[in-house]
Order: sequence, then C-alpha cells, then structure tokens
Amino acid sequence: MGSSKTQHRALQAPSTTLLSFSKSFVSFVHSILYHLETVYLTCASNVGDIILSGFLFGALNATIAPLFSMGPALSIHDIIASTPSMLLWSWCNLFLFCLHNQKQEATINEDKLNKSWRPIPAGRLTPEQATRLLYIMHPFCLIVGLTIGGLVPYAALTTFHVYYNEFGGADDGIMKNALNGVGVACFFAGPFEVATGHSVFAGQGDAAKWLLILAATFGTTSHTQDFRDVEGDAAAGRRTIPLMIGDIPARVVLTLGIIGWTEVACWYWTVGWMEHLFAVVAEAILIGNLFLCRSKEGDIRAWKLWSVWTLALIMLPVMETYM
Repeated sequence: MGSSKTQHRALQAPSTTLLSFSKSFVSFVHSILYHLETVYLTCASNVGDIILSGFLFGALNATIAPLFSMGPALSIHDIIASTPSMLLWSWCNLFLFCLHNQKQEATINEDKLNKSWRPIPAGRLTPEQATRLLYIMHPFCLIVGLTIGGLVPYAALTTFHVYYNEFGGADDGIMKNALNGVGVACFFAGPFEVATGHSVFAGQGDAAKWLLILAATFGTTSHTQDFRDVEGDAAAGRRTIPLMIGDIPARVVLTLGIIGWTEVACWYWTVGWMEHLFAVVAEAILIGNLFLCRSKEGDIRAWKLWSVWTLALIMLPVMETYM
C-alpha cells in the first residue's frame, strides 16, 4: 500500500514540475510583452513623424549620397542592410526624448486629457521609474552613436531636448517651435549618417545646409501639432502659438510658413514644374484641412498631413535627380 502511494507521488512530481514551469514561462512571456508594449506606447505618437520620416530621409538621400559628398550612392540592398541600424538609432533617441518629456508634471497633466493611454497616466510606468530608465538610456544612446554612427546628431539632439524638457525650453511657444525644428533635423541627420557612414558636414556641408533649411521649416510650422492639444496645453499652463495669438491667427501664420518654405525648398533645388507641383499639392491639401476641418479630428489629421508635406519637401532632391 505504502509502495503504491510512493509510486503515485513519483508520477505526480514531473507533472507538477512541468505545470509550474509552464506557468512561469507564460508569466515571463506576458511580462516581456507587457514591457515591450509600454516601450511602444511611450513613443507611439511619434512613430510616423519621427521614426518613419527620419528613416525615409536617410534611405532616400542615401541613394543620392554623392550629391551631398557623403560617399557613394547606396543600392537598395545596402539600404535594406542599413535599415536595422537606422531604426535602432531613431528608436533609442526617441525613447530617450519621450522619457524626459513624459515624466514632467506638466506633460502628465496634459496627457491625462489628450493621451491617457500613455504609460504614465495609464499607470504602466511611474515618473520615478522613467527617471531610472534615463540612467540606462543615456549611456545606451551614446554607445549606439559611437558604434553605428550619428554621434554628432545624437549629441546635439540630447543637448537641445534636455533643455526643452528639463529647463523650461518648451514653456514658450516660439522657443518650443525653434527647438522642435532643430530636434526634427537631428532625427533626420542621424539615420542619414548611419546609412552612409559619413557626417552631414562632409565636403562643403551641403547636407548640413539642406538640414538647416529643413530645421527652419520645421521650426516655423511645427505648431501644426499644437492645435490638437490646445485643451491639454492650456491645462498644463503651456504658451503654445495657438494659445498665444489665437486659433485663426495661428493658422494664418502657419499657412504663410508652409507656402514660403515650399517655395524656398523648390528654389534651393531648382526643381522642374513636376516636382514643384508635387510639393504644392501636398501644401494645398494641408492648408485646406487647416481651415476647412477645424475640429479635434481635423487637427489630428493636420499633423499627419504636415508629415506628408514635409515628406514632399525631402523628396525634392531625390526627384530632381531621378526625374
């Protein structure tokens, strides 16, 4: 009888151990997926306008790298091979920026109204945990810049976004726009340098000159994103352009900037009528949305259309080369 019970327990032991292991493994996988989702949600608002746009800028301009004195033109195979490195550079630097930005009390108050799904207002992450993550991400981004390229854009971006987030750079609407312009240009320069292995200041600095024009373009039109966040910005006490000068004046100023910089970009690259028309159509769609769809949904769409318009601008040298 005793022997029978012993055998029964012996048979149960492997089964119990396997069940315990299975539960632990499922729990581990669930934890990993949960944290990965948290990382994604931290950056989700900027996947299109920062990561995708920066990747396209780097990939497209790498095909005409000699135009910028940044080495030989990359083939499709070369660009595909560089894609993981370009995306890694963009993601880690964006994640670093978002951690700095979203742990701020003003941003938390704004996100509770506008983006309650973000990790901190959603309770997935605390400001203290975000701060601890910064101690990991700063050296990680530095190592990425040292190993795969884009060190100077990383250094410039980090300097400006620390001022933007930690020292009140975003409190004034004009300064916020200027810092946004520099920041987006750095997010474009990084993947370009990673893909080509050359600095944007190489040769006569033609890439840097083009990025300077784009930085001015972004800096004077990036308040497109502020129309969708007016309520949250007001609650957070921010002085964005729409809150400083009013909704309609802000849209008029934005329209003048969009038209003006479209013409400057087309003049700089001496494009033909077809390339010019491409940029003007993107410009017209954005401006039309700004005035005909003055709603929350319309303003959200305006920011997406702004990304399309900027894509039309960064396509100009590529189109001029191949068309």
